[in-house]
Amino acid sequence: MRLSSSEDLLVMGRYSFLVCTFTEIAMLSQLSNTMYMVYAGTPPRILSCKNQSFATNEEACQNYETHCNRGKFELESQFEGIVEEFSLHCSGLEIERMGTSIQMIGLVLGCLFFGAISDRFGRKWPMFLCLVMCAILGAISSLTTTFWTFTGVRTVLSFFNGGQSTISVVFLLENVPKSFRMLVSTLISFSPNVIFFGFIAFLCPSWRALAAVVSSLILPSLCILPFLHESPRWMMQKGKIAEAQKAHSQIMKFNGMQNIYSADELTALLQNEYDSVGEQNINHSFKDLFKNSIFGAASAFAFSFFSSTFINYGNMFNLGAISGSIFLNSILIGFLRYSVSISCGLIDQKYEWFNRRLSHFLCVLMTAASLIISFLLKYYGNENLLIETVVRICVLVSCAMTSQVVIIASVACNEFMPTAVRTKAYSIAQLSSRLGIVLAPHIFTPFFEFFNIKPFPYLILFGLCVLDVLFFQIFVPETKNRNMRDHVRGNKKPEDAILLKEDRSKA
Repeated sequence: MRLSSSEDLLVMGRYSFLVCTFTEIAMLSQLSNTMYMVYAGTPPRILSCKNQSFATNEEACQNYETHCNRGKFELESQFEGIVEEFSLHCSGLEIERMGTSIQMIGLVLGCLFFGAISDRFGRKWPMFLCLVMCAILGAISSLTTTFWTFTGVRTVLSFFNGGQSTISVVFLLENVPKSFRMLVSTLISFSPNVIFFGFIAFLCPSWRALAAVVSSLILPSLCILPFLHESPRWMMQKGKIAEAQKAHSQIMKFNGMQNIYSADELTALLQNEYDSVGEQNINHSFKDLFKNSIFGAASAFAFSFFSSTFINYGNMFNLGAISGSIFLNSILIGFLRYSVSISCGLIDQKYEWFNRRLSHFLCVLMTAASLIISFLLKYYGNENLLIETVVRICVLVSCAMTSQVVIIASVACNEFMPTAVRTKAYSIAQLSSRLGIVLAPHIFTPFFEFFNIKPFPYLILFGLCVLDVLFFQIFVPETKNRNMRDHVRGNKKPEDAILLKEDRSKA
């Protein structure tokens, strides 16, 4: 078999399955640490105070200073969280939301820092460091005794969690064949782990137990990672031809494909691919993302990540305010997300026409429809069981669809961006995603209820969907089944510009 690119060496064999297993375990811990405050920050229902019963928490808080004289409430909680333990009721909820946002800032900084570190020093060992620190800090957070100590430890943990979430996706996509990228990305994602984490949270009695269990989930991935190779694509791009050839040879041997290609053939292929571009030994920085050939797409990816994550986590942090159990709602979201992901992955695998741009458009369209229906029902409808049920379904659907939008944008971003700046570009996308999580806890608060319209936040989220579709369709070329590029400059033709022109002409 004649090889035209090092990507032809990738097969869906035993090694790829080992990489997938590692990534899935790592993603469970990433998702659990990211969604941790959905449960740990859930406020209990306030039943009464000094023999006076309350219908809602709002009514209870209105009487907190007067009738209750800041006394103790009688509480009913779905989960024993930090609001109950640290007495953050009523006005204290703003402190809890601020603490959640501070933790998410750690995610933002981790994405940026480790995106640059990974492109400079490789994928494997920076990821190992992030996993180790997440395990240690997660265990420490379960022992904290004050709210601000808890927030400080979880913020540092989030810094390393942001690092491993950025690197692991790039590492995965660089180790699977291009025809399987979307299918693998849909099967191995946050979606199934939302289900697992929902069950884990249901079985854990308190936020301390949940933090300890999430910390222990990292241990299997730490056991697998030492047996994985540094990304051969990253080594080839850095000019480490001998190391890349050795890694490919060992991977083929592990897959039972030894003696198909000689060491000399592999070395010649890698060296020719490396020599075909004129960027040897150049260390790129974030400013390379502002080059004309990739700036528009990089901006569109970043906005898609921001808007989708903002919508998703805005609704997730507000799960306690919609009808139904927070555990059941979370698990239902997980099942919906995974069903959508598997469906999109299988359709993508079978039909060439179901490409990145089309799937992105359809998922955002369904998200926008769910949000505008929620707004109209909340604004014009009366509070009754039917309307609450329909709004609940719309919220669950919007969470499922936005998670798939993130997967599609993630795959397209990694396919489009050159290896030299791929992790940097993805870290910017992750940065935008984490910025969405930083702001998400505050969207369903009185601050965003403009014109005294309580459901106005749904209208804001709908507007973000419209902008997301416009930016993605205008600036992102189709990337399905295209070879990954390695360098920002040096290609014989500006492939991304040509692809975009082709896509527009077909449209």
